[in-house]
Amino acid sequence: MNFVLDLDLTIWDTFDRHGNPIWAKQLIAPYRNESDVVIDDVGSRCLLRKGVKAFCNDVRKNQHELSFLSAGALHGVEEKNQPSIKLLNIFSLWECFNGVKILSYKTLNKAEALGQLGGKIIFFDDNPAIIESVRFLNHVNVVDSSNLNDWTNCFEDYQNG
Repeated sequence: MNFVLDLDLTIWDTFDRHGNPIWAKQLIAPYRNESDVVIDDVGSRCLLRKGVKAFCNDVRKNQHELSFLSAGALHGVEEKNQPSIKLLNIFSLWECFNGVKILSYKTLNKAEALGQLGGKIIFFDDNPAIIESVRFLNHVNVVDSSNLNDWTNCFEDYQNG
């Protein structure tokens, strides 16, 4: 099985220094890590949702695929310098992703991308329009992650599809 994750508003939440929601691509290096919170150069912060690390480790430990599909790329920046990629590394999650890794700038047709993947897929995303657009894919089970603040039992809940 392939567990496919969106990033922003799914596995993490990002805020400017005033507490307003922003995208991870708006973070400014250098970053400092304070447990499951990354703080950027101007005081913005990215909070990893509770249980995400355990979920990702469980997926890999149980020999499933872990992938991500995100339209949160910073325009014109090479992959290794993308804030989202840096965050995955800082949170020690990058090595968990053994499947498809797609980080696109704004335009990413997730239904099309998922349609090209074979096998059973559990797809986590927060966007209602995207969730609706992938519902027709028979091999994809969609999970609305908008209110999924605790991933502690997610692997157990979804490991059987």
